[in-house]
Amino acid sequence: MSPNIFRKVILCLVCTSVLYIAGCSAVPFTGRSQLMLTSPQEEAQLGEQAWREVLSQNRVSNNQKYNAALKRVGESIAKVTNKPEYKWEFKVFENTEPNAFCLPGGKVAVYTGLFQYTSNDAELAAVVGHEIGHAIARHGGERISQGMVQETGAQVLAATVDGKSALAVQGIMAGYAVGTNVGVMLPFSRTHEYEADKLGLVYMSKAGYNPAAAITFWQKFGQVSSTGTVGEFFSTHPMSEKRIEEMKAYLPTAQDMYRTAPNKKNLGESLK
Repeated sequence: MSPNIFRKVILCLVCTSVLYIAGCSAVPFTGRSQLMLTSPQEEAQLGEQAWREVLSQNRVSNNQKYNAALKRVGESIAKVTNKPEYKWEFKVFENTEPNAFCLPGGKVAVYTGLFQYTSNDAELAAVVGHEIGHAIARHGGERISQGMVQETGAQVLAATVDGKSALAVQGIMAGYAVGTNVGVMLPFSRTHEYEADKLGLVYMSKAGYNPAAAITFWQKFGQVSSTGTVGEFFSTHPMSEKRIEEMKAYLPTAQDMYRTAPNKKNLGESLK
């Protein structure tokens, strides 16, 4: 690569970094600054669109016990999130995969397959709180913003190499992709998991569920994940000893919140 083209690549990466600084917000409870080029309203609209697709492609479960549990736990957590603008919905879908998610705007889904791993309301609250944590921390919007910056940088870079050989363009673009994917994109996935774990502890504690149940659940689920039988959930929510350590470190703070919760439920109802 010639020095001139190399300088343009570096300039493009610097410009991408400047965009990160330009649009920032802070994550609740953690205070981490995050790139945010979308608005909560835009994210909620995307969440509504995605939810319609989810409803059209999945069968809502008729299992009364599971539906009642998700409604009971979900509404308890929703009350303590201070998100009156969210249009909360809680649905259990028939799917043997152990999975759960919360879309921007408060659309929460839990697959029936997850209930085989939750012993009580508190363990379900750990998962639901974690997923709601992703939404309230606006991790989806942050991911979209990262993609916007990456795409903008790629367009600028493509302009700088216009007229060069196809091989040179391909090589430079490949180098740029490495720069963004390794330096910017991958670390955030781990950060998002740590933040969602922390927010999950906060919300379940404030809702009156014993946060110690989260440690029990994630340890148990982590052991199952090592067998490769939990599928998609762990491809998007990688488990690690570091996550457990971080949750244990934050547990005393969460327990303080639990002690002051007005409606303590401890472990709640049994789901077995």
